[in-house]
Amino acid sequence: MLSRNYLMTACSITGKSVQHVGAALKGLQLLCTWAAEPLEERMRDPQNTALAVEHAPQQTSRQVFKDPAAGGSAGKHGQRNLMPKWPDRQQATETEGCQAARHMTRYIKSQWQLAAHSVKHSRPDKVMEAYYSCMDQMCRQSEKPLNYVHISAIVHGTAKVWTAAGQRRSRWVAEGQAQHNLRKFIARMLGRLQPLLPAVGVRLAAEVLWSSAKLGLNPGVLVPGMTDSLAQQFMADMNAANGLEFSTVLVACARLQSSPCQGALFRAICGRLAVADLSAYSPQTVSNILHSLARLPAAAPSVALLDALCQRFGVLLSGHQAANGPNELPTAQNIANTMWALSKLKYAPADELAMSMVRRIVALCRMEQQLVPQDISSVLLACAELRLPVTQTETQGLASVFLDLKSQLGMRQGYTNTVWSLAVLGHLRQAQFALALDRLTVLSVSHSGMSQPSVVTDSEMRQLYQALDWLQPPSSAHVQQQSVLSSLQGKLRRLGPRPAHTSVRLYDKDKLCAALTQLQLSFKTMVCIQSYLADAVLEPQSSNAKSIILRLGCPDYMRNIPGRLTGRGLFSTHELAKQGWLVDVHREMISNTITVKQLADYLKPVLTAAAGGSLNAYRKPLQTTAIISHGSPKAAVPCQQAPLPSVVQSADSAPSTWAWGYFEAGRRLLRACLPRAP
Repeated sequence: MLSRNYLMTACSITGKSVQHVGAALKGLQLLCTWAAEPLEERMRDPQNTALAVEHAPQQTSRQVFKDPAAGGSAGKHGQRNLMPKWPDRQQATETEGCQAARHMTRYIKSQWQLAAHSVKHSRPDKVMEAYYSCMDQMCRQSEKPLNYVHISAIVHGTAKVWTAAGQRRSRWVAEGQAQHNLRKFIARMLGRLQPLLPAVGVRLAAEVLWSSAKLGLNPGVLVPGMTDSLAQQFMADMNAANGLEFSTVLVACARLQSSPCQGALFRAICGRLAVADLSAYSPQTVSNILHSLARLPAAAPSVALLDALCQRFGVLLSGHQAANGPNELPTAQNIANTMWALSKLKYAPADELAMSMVRRIVALCRMEQQLVPQDISSVLLACAELRLPVTQTETQGLASVFLDLKSQLGMRQGYTNTVWSLAVLGHLRQAQFALALDRLTVLSVSHSGMSQPSVVTDSEMRQLYQALDWLQPPSSAHVQQQSVLSSLQGKLRRLGPRPAHTSVRLYDKDKLCAALTQLQLSFKTMVCIQSYLADAVLEPQSSNAKSIILRLGCPDYMRNIPGRLTGRGLFSTHELAKQGWLVDVHREMISNTITVKQLADYLKPVLTAAAGGSLNAYRKPLQTTAIISHGSPKAAVPCQQAPLPSVVQSADSAPSTWAWGYFEAGRRLLRACLPRAP
């Protein structure tokens, strides 16, 4: 029971009658009492799962305006006959509907908050079953159909509850039955939302996409056409979207790896961001946008957009905020995500911005901030890929912090990225490589005890072998250095063998083979050299000449700096150049419009220059066959090649010399193959 003194105090504050205040407080009391009960208790009585909220009696506009003491300034307007133009009952109905909708939204929020709290301390299957049943019965028993705001709130709340369950009950979340129940529930909610989509705005469309992605569910799979419909609703009112909503949609699409409307959504967002005012964008928003664009190949952001985003991030990093902008510095995760995204997009930022990001990370390391190991390895990887002018002191400091952290268990990719990045930057030490191999060995042993395959994947093993190749000392090195390298090789082989290259070329290699054959060259195609794949290798016939390595299609270049190789492209170039003369062939020469003769004409002077002026050392040895006929045609019989005259050694010899040489060789072979007379 509500005390009389409490009611009188509320009446004096609000200016309402005791009847109205008492009814409102009673409804609020019932709602709070019902929301405080555990979901498992409510399941015992199905009727209690319906919304139990008593609304206070609503005053009509006529009652408000007739009571000057109740309405304040509104009462004065009523005395002046300044009445609204709409009917009183319409206004009262709209007011009641808005308040009921707000009550419903608050109720949904209270339910998922309670479920998110209960799932950490109770059985998650029972809690989620109660939550699903509560939401389903509310949808069925509501006096009025739920609108799109309520359904999107249910989907959003489910994502929050599922995330809370995954933090404490990760094994249960991964079970098949739990996933099945989740998909069925979200499919029912999205099915209710689909006919209401025309009224959905940019904020709710972004929220539904993000919530679905957080749950790992593609709306278009659960309800056909749902993802494209949400994307179209977002694009219909894109001018009203802010930076947070843009980043939310991009993050959701990156998680789902989907391309709504065949990439039209990405193109529209990139076009809008390129001309938008980014002064109010926070560091989290900018880093999320860049990180998502790097994970979405269909987005293909322009250089102008990347320039604008980098310029905004530089302003945030410098601490000079706009008047209406957020007052915060980028965190270590913001910087790491931004640098990783720029490396994947092959966009080289200005040296000033790049070094500011690196120095900020180094400063956070010195301040003993709680850094995530993945952030440090991502920064080192970006420094190597973007070829940033970092000093050895900075990289060694970051590598030392990473290797000293004890919380990177399971971060095998962090170890491989770190040693590979140091090798590309030229700062890798043998002791660091040995420590990383020891840590990876420990991880491999711990995982093998759980009947799991090797924790180091082929791509990670390839990184380790490339780092080992960089540590290879020259042949004239000291015996001690050779011994240390042999020890590192043994540790790496125990982790796994050098993986075979499985990349597939997108061109027809038969054209290359035909062109090299037309030039009468001895070659091999698709040769793996030091973990790198060469398109063709010309093998010399003498030991004095070096191999010529052909690589069709130019290596990776920066998008915004023509002619500047990425760190990966430069590293592969150096490693292949150690094995022979490296020749890069332009990508245009392998197009469909180029014939075999045109490719051969292009390759001949290029290869001749690489060989030092003559291709004689790379010519194929002459193969000869004799055709023997004794009255009836027979197959060609290969014969042992007789030594050719010394004049057959130069491609520039006179035609008569060539003819005489082949005539003598054919005559000798014919004599050797013909049966002798008895």
